[in-house]
Amino acid sequence: MKAFFVVLTVASVYGCGGGYGGTTAPSNQPTNTPPPAGGISVENNSYNPSAKTVAVGTTVQWAWNSCTGDPNYGGTCTAHSVTFDDGTGSAIQDHGTFSKLFNTAGTFNYHCLTHGTAMSGAITVQ
Repeated sequence: MKAFFVVLTVASVYGCGGGYGGTTAPSNQPTNTPPPAGGISVENNSYNPSAKTVAVGTTVQWAWNSCTGDPNYGGTCTAHSVTFDDGTGSAIQDHGTFSKLFNTAGTFNYHCLTHGTAMSGAITVQ
């Protein structure tokens, strides 16, 4: 009977992740996404860089980096958007990426729907 309780205890510890390599942290929480080289980081209340010059035919990618703290233990992510003056752009989101192809020369201003022009940027296409 004693052996039965020992086996039951060991099985319970392994099943709950009790220090044997398991984890009790949720694994589906959003995390920051670094932008690719030449991309733009969507941060808390800013785009980094806020102004960028690219050649005609360039695709620019924005990556959300607005999460603070440990996402597995109560981290917080702030929702932002990339919204161009013509109304096109990304959804309001707290993680992920958004890409846009620029086939026409000009300056394309954008802002966050949550923060308005206090959080804005521009892509100049030459």
